This record gives sequence, structure tokens and C-alpha cells, in this order.
Amino acid sequence: MEMSKFGIEGIEGFALPRANQLPDLDFYMDQVVSIMEKYLHILSVDDESRFITPAMINNYVKLGIIPPPEKKRYTKEHLCYLFIICTLKSVLPIPSVSLIINTELKNRTIFELYDIFCETYEKMLSQSVATAKKLSEEESDAKTALGKLSLLMAVGASASELVAENALKSFAPESEPIEKEKKKEKDKKEKSSKK
Repeated sequence: MEMSKFGIEGIEGFALPRANQLPDLDFYMDQVVSIMEKYLHILSVDDESRFITPAMINNYVKLGIIPPPEKKRYTKEHLCYLFIICTLKSVLPIPSVSLIINTELKNRTIFELYDIFCETYEKMLSQSVATAKKLSEEESDAKTALGKLSLLMAVGASASELVAENALKSFAPESEPIEKEKKKEKDKKEKSSKK
């Protein structure tokens, strides 16, 4: 079966820029959004959805998840934070992503953390692509193969999220705000679904 039928031809070989490859300049908000979209376009499910907006960035600053800009200008340090946040927010709530970042920053710089993140992300993505290739070779029926692949990846993502969330709970006092934030998010979703 052709790999294009799996819809992963644009994913194979995907690489994030390393910290030393990011421009050493100051950026305005629209430039930050443009850079993020350039590198992370594969995260957009469709042309309508946006994984990063100026409002989101402003919220991350207000919540203290990323450092505030200086004179409305962002740096490559901000880009490192945003690459991590944008990539992980689809599987973990923002407070959990923030806790991961802050915990890791106790032992390394944001640039070191970001490069480790890039390496890990690319390795995990490569493993997922290899699984898809193997499945495409084993199955002759496209629908069966796509069904198996979707189930396998979704179950893997769910199991990984469960392990990550339980690991985060071990930061007992630090994770209490996360639980409160998750409850607030859940309450908001329930209120909006009742309207």
C-alpha cells in the first residue's frame, strides 16, 4: 500500500530547528506567529484551525508560562518555549506543560531543554512513521490498515498521556494548581456545552 494513503508523506523526516538555528533577533508578535506557523504547519489539522495566535501567546505570558516580552519584542528564548508548548498542548493541558518546562528548567537552560525536546520529538515521530510503514506493508486493504494504524496511535497517545499525567502528580505540592486548572477547564467545557 502507498504511504501517501496513510497521509504521512509530509510527516516523514520532519525536523524542528535547533536552538542555535533560530535567529538571534528580537521579533514582534506577528513575526513570532509567522515563524511558528512556518515550522509547525504539520500541527494544523486543517486550513481553518490555528495552533498559535497572538491571543494564545498573550495568555501564556499572563499565566507566567513564558517570560514577558521586552518592549513588545520576543527573542529566540520565547520561540523555544512556544515550540514546546504548541507541540505538547494537544496531548496535555497547558498547566501540565508548564510544570514539565519549569521542572526541567531547574537543571538546564531553556535552550538545552528545547534541543532535548526536539531530539525526543523527532525520535518518537520517526518510530510512529516506521510503525505506519510496517503496517502498510503487512496490510493489503487500505481501510483495514488505516483503521489499525489510527487505533494503534490513538491508544499509544492515550497511554503515554496517562503515564505523563501520573508522573506529574508526583510533584505533589506543585501539581495542586494543575488539578485546579484542569477542573476550571473541565467546568468551562461543561458550561459551554450546555449552551
